[in-house]
Amino acid sequence: MILRSFTKLVLPAFSMVCALGLTGCLTHWFLETNTRLQMENGTDDCTLLGFYVISEDSTQFEPWIVETIEPGEHSRVEQGDWVGKFRVQLRYKRNGKTLYDVRKMEFEGGSSYMVVEQDSDSLTYRFK
Repeated sequence: MILRSFTKLVLPAFSMVCALGLTGCLTHWFLETNTRLQMENGTDDCTLLGFYVISEDSTQFEPWIVETIEPGEHSRVEQGDWVGKFRVQLRYKRNGKTLYDVRKMEFEGGSSYMVVEQDSDSLTYRFK
């Protein structure tokens, strides 16, 4: 008798927990508000120094990835509240000079793996 009552309570409770968990996963899929970014240095002679999000008036720089990434290496995964179009700045060092690459980029949330590559005198960003 006790086992039958226990089963009647546990089974609906377990089903409800599973349904709520699945709903959370689906909501997370469609309403992603964070972007997780990992960068790989695919250049031959540049050292990446940091990746920043810039305010529209260029007065504020929010660090996203701040670590030294040598050629062939990759950064840790960093999470930021960046979904949408933003101006970004990549700081890097080439031939002893610190240089800056500024451009607009769009982040859609979720996980992004960005490879920074060299194309003659400019850098290209490729997402995997």
